[in-house]
Amino acid sequence: MGPRMKKTCVLWLSLLPGLALAQGAPATLPTSAACTVEGMLDEVRVAMRTGSPAYQRYARLRLKEAAIAMPPEALGRAVSQERDPAVLEAVGAALATKASNSQKPELLQPLLSRAKQDVDPGLRAAAVRALKGAPSVEFMAKNGDVVTYEQLVRDSAPEVRQAVVENLVTESSGIYFGHNPELAEAAVKVAAASGDASVASRLLGEVSMEAASPEAVRQLTTQLRSEDPGLRAAAAKALGGVPGTESAGARRSLTALYRSDSDLAVRKSALEGLARLGQSGARPLLESLRGVDPRMDPEIDAWLGALKLNLQEWHLLLREKQRLRP
Repeated sequence: MGPRMKKTCVLWLSLLPGLALAQGAPATLPTSAACTVEGMLDEVRVAMRTGSPAYQRYARLRLKEAAIAMPPEALGRAVSQERDPAVLEAVGAALATKASNSQKPELLQPLLSRAKQDVDPGLRAAAVRALKGAPSVEFMAKNGDVVTYEQLVRDSAPEVRQAVVENLVTESSGIYFGHNPELAEAAVKVAAASGDASVASRLLGEVSMEAASPEAVRQLTTQLRSEDPGLRAAAAKALGGVPGTESAGARRSLTALYRSDSDLAVRKSALEGLARLGQSGARPLLESLRGVDPRMDPEIDAWLGALKLNLQEWHLLLREKQRLRP
């Protein structure tokens, strides 16, 4: 055991009981444990069973930090054997941290196996959630795509599908900050594979398309023909965020959508997509759409008013438009 591991365990054992008592947890917590996966899991198990939310977060965090110095075989074995969903999520996240830190995607195989094959939907969902915050799309590909989010989003359990969405949204914003073509492509494929309009709508609405490939943009555009208006609206907004090289085609598609789709929410999203694609240069096109649906003219006027300010950041422009017309 190296100095880092000793320090981690000492800090864990000295702070955990005090934190638990401060949060109102029972005073019968263990005060010593071996610096092993099994020993630290005992501490996590107590936290998950009796601790406050803050105490539970602390327990999971300490396990993830300690996992960097733990044997990967022991972590993988714990992932394969754990039957408590909360503890599985905690030790799975620790294994994902180990895999990311050591750049060894193959370490995730026990976790991916649980996510796909476990008979208990709660454990499948916990295994998927454990991947949250890791470069999971990349690691799945490096594991040969034996398990993918396209497969997992077809799970019969809603909690598994929801975990898939949360992972991709978090990975887009928290790891790659919207600049990863593989993640954008994965989100588009998962949305198409889900068969659940609410899942697909959230993916397309919240995963950045700034680095989307031409093929991903083509697949995204097909969602404009969905029977579900919410999904059409989400796809329209997503097209507003595609790379500049894809903007001309996206602009044509959104203009045609605005002219042909009678759903007001879809038309509203099409206008947002067009404004984002062109920003200050979008004014002539937006003006040309006035009168297509008189009910939407105030929306167009709000965009034109915001665009006159020549704001360079999209979030500032969107905020100004929402101030003029929520």
